[in-house]
Amino acid sequence: MFLSSTRLFLIASSYLVHGYANKIKLTAPDIAARYKMNARALMPALRRLTQVGILKSQTGGATPGFIFARSPETISLYEIISALEGEFKFTSCSDQIADVTCELKDCTDCMLYKIMNEGINQTINQLKKATISEQNKYVF
Repeated sequence: MFLSSTRLFLIASSYLVHGYANKIKLTAPDIAARYKMNARALMPALRRLTQVGILKSQTGGATPGFIFARSPETISLYEIISALEGEFKFTSCSDQIADVTCELKDCTDCMLYKIMNEGINQTINQLKKATISEQNKYVF
């Protein structure tokens, strides 16, 4: 369902929440070592989240590494996942299911389309309410 780099980041985010709370920048190798994951597989997520301003990074110097750009209590899971995965949407059956042809001209008349979009909208609303800090409340 999610890219492997997204899954790895969601696991690694608890260490980054800890780093933010303690004002510690964490390097990709340090994060990866803590969770026994591949740092190169984690890097696409770290880079992308830095590009969109969710993380700050510093290379070189006395304290290289990554840290949340703002309090993890203000960063929703939706913000992170949509930054890494793109927009959540169900466009049409033929776009989502290989080798399917649909005779409907307007997908809004389709019951499956309505059900899928309702489910996606409910998921988005839940992800917008949940913060990365809450997700990692019991993990570290």
